[in-house]
Formats: sequence, structure tokens, C-alpha cells
Amino acid sequence: MVAMISALLPGLTGSITVGGVALTTAAGGLTVAGTLANLGGSLLLSSAANALAAPSVSQQQTRWTLSDLSSLLTKRFVYGETRAVGSRIVRCAEGKNSNNLYLCYLLNSRASEGEFELLLDKRRVTLTGNPYDFTGPGGAASNYPFVNYTQVWFGLGDQSGPPDEILDDMKSGASDPILATDAAQGCTVVWIKLHAGPPGERVKRWKSMPPFVEVEGKFSKVWDPRDVSQDADDPATWQWSENHALCVLDALRTNPTRPYQTRNLLIDQWKVAADASEEIVSLKSGGSEKRYSLGGTLAFDGAEIEDAIAPLMTAGAADFVRSAGRLGIRPAVWVAPVHELVDVLEYATVQTLQPGENLSTQVNVNYTSKARQYEEAALAPWNIPGAQAADGGAASVVEYGLHWAGSAQQAMRVRKILGLRARRQKTFAGVAPPSFAECEAGDNITVNLPSPFVSRNGTYEIRSTHPAIDALGEGGVAMRCPVSLIEHSSDIYDWDPATDEEDIDDPVYDGTDDDMDPPGAIAVTSGAGVDLDNGGALIPRFRFAFAPSVSAAVTGYEWQWRLDGEPWQAGGVIGAEIIDDDDDVIVYLPASSVSVGHDFRVRAVGRTDISDWIDLTGAFYDMSLSGVAAVAGLGFATFTGTAPANSVFTGVRIYRSAGNDFDTATMVEGLNAIDPGAAFTVHAGDETTVNMLVDGDLDDPLAWTIGSEWTMTGGIAEKAVAETSPGYSDRSVMQVIPFTYGATHRYAITTVSRVSSGVAVFMGGGSTIDGVLKSRGDTFGGVGTAFGVFDAPTAPASTEVGFLGWTQHVGEVDSVAIFEQTADHLAQGEAYFWVVPITTTGAEGQPNGPHQLTII
Repeated sequence: MVAMISALLPGLTGSITVGGVALTTAAGGLTVAGTLANLGGSLLLSSAANALAAPSVSQQQTRWTLSDLSSLLTKRFVYGETRAVGSRIVRCAEGKNSNNLYLCYLLNSRASEGEFELLLDKRRVTLTGNPYDFTGPGGAASNYPFVNYTQVWFGLGDQSGPPDEILDDMKSGASDPILATDAAQGCTVVWIKLHAGPPGERVKRWKSMPPFVEVEGKFSKVWDPRDVSQDADDPATWQWSENHALCVLDALRTNPTRPYQTRNLLIDQWKVAADASEEIVSLKSGGSEKRYSLGGTLAFDGAEIEDAIAPLMTAGAADFVRSAGRLGIRPAVWVAPVHELVDVLEYATVQTLQPGENLSTQVNVNYTSKARQYEEAALAPWNIPGAQAADGGAASVVEYGLHWAGSAQQAMRVRKILGLRARRQKTFAGVAPPSFAECEAGDNITVNLPSPFVSRNGTYEIRSTHPAIDALGEGGVAMRCPVSLIEHSSDIYDWDPATDEEDIDDPVYDGTDDDMDPPGAIAVTSGAGVDLDNGGALIPRFRFAFAPSVSAAVTGYEWQWRLDGEPWQAGGVIGAEIIDDDDDVIVYLPASSVSVGHDFRVRAVGRTDISDWIDLTGAFYDMSLSGVAAVAGLGFATFTGTAPANSVFTGVRIYRSAGNDFDTATMVEGLNAIDPGAAFTVHAGDETTVNMLVDGDLDDPLAWTIGSEWTMTGGIAEKAVAETSPGYSDRSVMQVIPFTYGATHRYAITTVSRVSSGVAVFMGGGSTIDGVLKSRGDTFGGVGTAFGVFDAPTAPASTEVGFLGWTQHVGEVDSVAIFEQTADHLAQGEAYFWVVPITTTGAEGQPNGPHQLTII
């Protein structure tokens, strides 16, 4: 036959290629029917037509089907980076601990790349440790509510058996033991060890039993024919990829239904498609992504393999090509025309307008949204530009399920391609000359016919070719190529993200348990109107109120309480009908302490579920004092403020500490009775104490005997020059005042400037100063207030009291005080004070303070 062809077509020798197959090697490529020898041909199989004929099942539906415990275990391949559901293959509820549950779930019927994240009943599990090590403890859950109750091991396909820890647990007491042979070798699995936990928390932790298991991560490794280091027959050399063309190629080659042999595939076309899938496309957000990727689970449920794979093809708007018995692919990218048709041997049909009912004006698309936890989402309906105006009438809507598309943006690009392809109306069918034999279905060509056929000119896509040889030459030409064409344009593939990409309103995922909504925020009140009057004695208590949960399944509310830092204590259950006039749920709690904060928490409870806890911390019984001010006096302190309008309030005590820590404070003033809500003034120490000096503020020079070295004006005593005379009287400022001989006295002296030397407070008699018997305090050589104590002289030569400047002193004094110390005075010095409210039962409320004072 080849010899015949060569004789008939001397210009096309045995090296001719038709439909991608060399004639000399095309097994079965030549058949004789009558006088024509068919040389094979090529046919474009539309992914859009396949998608409409066999609508795609959503990935969400696939996951639910595979998780059905009543269904048979289905073989599945998981591609790309996605979320896969687990199908339970091992369950054992006993072992060393009957409260443990041991589970194994099939994720992928082949090896996977990893790494993985686990979700139980739609809740993400955070793991610490190494969940891929079957010889160790695996990954331990570290987040609520799974922490301390969940261990996880991921098998990527290279596992040789179950985790060692699970096998060890099975050595005793297991009624249905897990065996070392339960390996699921070559498959991707997840082993989970669950502990039931406290009975009161089980319904919260385990929403279903066994739980609904999902795993996110990178799954199947696939062969890339572009990489010479990868062997098509050795999966160990393959790499993970979400490349659209490579994943579809893998599904064709490795499926368990009817795998394609590599020799039956047009590998060069798959390489070109893989390159096209990896082209970078800009996004409206400013980022970019690869043109065509996919992710999802392909379940082999008995359907024809081409039907099963059709949704994968549609996700990239790619078309299959059958050529000379082999299968290729045409990616959805524009390729410049490869041939010009300038003449035809025979015209068959030409059609410029399709019936209106065959054309769509609007495209609806569903896709899998990663942002929505891999659930089905819909793009906005897309009106094909100009279509409705051209067709009139009601909108004609076509729907595509792009559940395998790698992103919403990819689904938008595919939507445009499928929609514009569906609007193509101009078709051409005829017999092309022998030069057309090198073209294949899916190629773009230019038709450039002479007059009077110029109306048929334009750019077309080849839908089919059928090269044939007229063995007898009856048609006048030895080779003829019947073709079918459809108009085509690069506009179909143009994409401007700024104008073509629609905004996606994806909600922010809230990982908290939303099966039962928690109650509203907690409000707390106490004091008047809340305390319990049981017939004379008032019992202080709190009133906690919160808005009800919006979940219809709520039957009541569980609440707990504790004092700060202590373990939680059960409070009880509040009926859902216990509400106040504001429709808030309420509960009362007696105050265990009026000085320690109370923590309160509540959650909604249903028959089969509970909500998250809602907490309120640091609730103090309302014993707060308002407007408290503190002033230091001479051996005493004064505190003013307003008492709480609280029926159990009875008065205040005063506490003092050397440091800013109430725990170290001691009481310096006992109970002072105060009416609830009344203004108060309370003293600690002897508030009757006064300065024994007349005019301690130095405002009246006549009240003093002023030495020659001093002057006194405007409330300031100034010694401007160093001493020039030996007499102490020249450098002293004093008064003659009776005092108790030998008694301990306190003093304070305040200076506003100092140039040299210092000043000292004195009382006449006792010790010698410049030959005169006197007692004195310590010398103060600074600026500010100095205070101290000293004993008055026991046998004074006089009762002079005042202050003096030493030999070379120069400076100014602002005030001075001296008084006799008694046991009723507060300790002298800097300290911190608290005003503490007291209840009618003698309990102390929250301290008000600290107030920092310096006691003279």
C-alpha cells in the first residue's frame, strides 16, 4: 500500500505524516473502502459539549459520598493541593484503654507528596511532633478542644504497617484487634488515636463518632514527560504537580478503569499543553498565578473513563484530539494559524448563522472555593458581550461546573473562553487539497479563497480532518482531505484582569465551633437591688445576665464560677426560659468574697451539642469607693471620698504598707462607720496634732526672733551671706515656746534653695551649741523637705525653739514644724495607704489605693 501511495503521490514519499502518524508506521492507518484509501484523520472533542452532556459532580458532593460509612470503599485519585475526605477502613474501640478509639482513613488510593493538615468535623487540628513517624508518638493535637485527646499519623504511601503505638495498644484487650498487616501500603492514609475525655466535654469535642475526617495538602505525584529524569513506568521518579495537563495525562495513564498506554497518546501535544498550563497570568490583586491548575478527588465509580475525566478537561477549557487512533490535547490558548487554505476541491456546506436556540447569551459557573473551605461557590452570571442585543428574546443560559478549577480567577477565564466559543456561528465543510494533510484537528488555519468565495474567508479552527487517497484517480486528484472548520479568534483568549476579573466576596473563615451559637456577652451587677434579704441579714451576691444563644436547638445554659486563680466550680444549669424584662438570661451567685474577683463562664447546651464558653473575669462585688483623696498631716493622714450606695456597706478601715503591696499592709485605723452613699472624712493617727510653732509658714516676721544673718519676707527666711559673728543668735530664727522636757519631738523643715552648708531644727537646753545647752535634729544640706525626731533637752537654759544655719550656710527656708510625738501618731516616713470598705458582716471589699503619702 505504501508503494501504491508513493506511485500515486510521488511528491509525498513514505515519510509523510498524516494525523500525527507517519504513514509508514501507522498500524491500521490505511483502509480501503471502495476506491478510497482512508489515511486516518483527527477529531476535536469539545470539553464544553462533554461538560453539558455529563455535568460535573461538585467536589463537595464527592467528599460527602466518599465519607458515607454505608457505601463501599471507592478507589480514588486526589490531585493538586486540595482537601480530601477520609473513608474509614479501620476501627477498633478497645485496647489497653477502653476510652480510646483507633481509626484509619483512606485519603488517596496511591502515594502522596504531603505535608498535611487534619480537620475533624470541619475543625482544624494543630499538631506538634512528627505525624509522619510511625515509630514514635506521631503528631499530638495542641489546640482546643483536641489537646491531650488526639494523636495523628499520616502515611504517605511508604508505610509498612500501622503506627507502633497503636499496635502496642492492641496487644491486650482488643476485641477487634488491629494487625501489623493493616498497612494500606502504597495508599495515603491517616491513623488517628482519640481519647474520649471527660463526659461533660465529649459532646463538644466529638461532634460525630466516628468523626468526619478531612485532610488538606499536596497529594498525587504525576509523570512529567518534559523531565528526562522521570520514567513513565517508575512512579518513584515522579513529582507532585497541580499542572492541569499533567494531572489529566496521569488520570488517563493510571486509572483503574481503562488506562491508556503511552504509545496511544500524542505525548508531544501533552508537553505543549503542560507548558501552556504553567504560563503566568496576572491577577487584579497585583499578584499572579499559573494559567491552568486543578485540584480535587477523582472517584472511580464505574463511569467511562472519558466521562470521569471530562470535568478535569473542562476546568482548563481544554479539548481532546483523537488522531490516527491516539489521544492528544489542545490547551485553551491562542496559537497562530499554521496553514493557509487558498483553494478547495469540493464544497460541502457553509453556514454563517446558527439557530438562535443553539446560542447562549449568559454563562453561569460553579467552582470549588478554597476560601470557603472547599465548598461549592458561584461566580456572578456573565452576560456574553453583545449576545443578548443580537439575539433578542429571553436570555439563554448555559451552566458549567468548573469544580476542578484551581482558583476563582481560572474559573473566570474558562467561563469567558467557553462562552465565546459557544457563540461561534460560521462553519465550513469541504474537501481540501493534499497540502492540508499535515494539519490536525485543533489547529488554526486561515481561509483565503478567491472571488466569488471571499465571504467565507477568515480564521478557523479545525474540528475534524479525514485525509484519503483516490486509488483510481476518478476525482482528478490522488489525495483529498475532507475537513470541518469553525470560525475562531484570538479575542476568545484575551484577558485583562483589570476589566475582565470580577471581585470575589469571600467571607473570612471563622474556625470556632459554629454548630451551636454561644450566648451573648455577660453583664454583671451587684449591690443594692441584687443582695438577698433573708429576713434581716443581707447576703451580698452577683447578678449575671447575657443574651440568649440564637441557635434554635438550645435547651438551657451550663454555668461555672471560680475565685481568681482557683479551679472552676459547677454552678448549675439555667433553663432557657429564665429571662428578665430585657429578654436576657439571668442567674444569681452569692459573693464568696467581696475583696477577690469572681470569674464566671456560660455556654449554651442542646440535646446533642454545646457551644463554646463565654467568659467574664474579675467581677468584684460593688463595694467601690469613689472620689477618694488622701492628705498627709502631722503624724496623721486624712482620707475623703464617697461611700458606695450599697445596702451591705457599713464603713471603712485604713491600711498602710512600706511598699506598694496590699498583701503586706497592716491596719492603722479601725472601722469608721459610714452610711451607704454618704460623703466621708476619715483620719488615721492623731488628727488633733498641730505645729507647736506659731507661724510655721514664715508669713509673720513679728512671730519670730530673727538673727542678724537672716531676713524674712513673703513667707521665706533667707540667710544670704556666710556667718560673720560667733553668736548662735545671729544665725538662728526662733521662738520661746514651752515644751515637755526630755520628750521625743518630730520635726519637718522645707528649703527652697541652698548654696552652702545646711540648717538644723533645735530646742533650747540639753546639748551644747556654741556654748549654750540645746537639742537639735540632723543637719539638712539640701533642697526640699527633711524630717526626723529628736528628744527635747531635760534641763534647758531656755525654751527657745526654731532653726539655725551653720557656719557658712547660705540658703532659703520655706516652712518648719515641730510637735511632740505620741503613741497615737502614725509612723513617720513615706508609705502607701489603702481605704478598705467593710460589709455589715465584717467582710472587707476591694481596697481603694494605694495612696502614697509622707507622714511627718
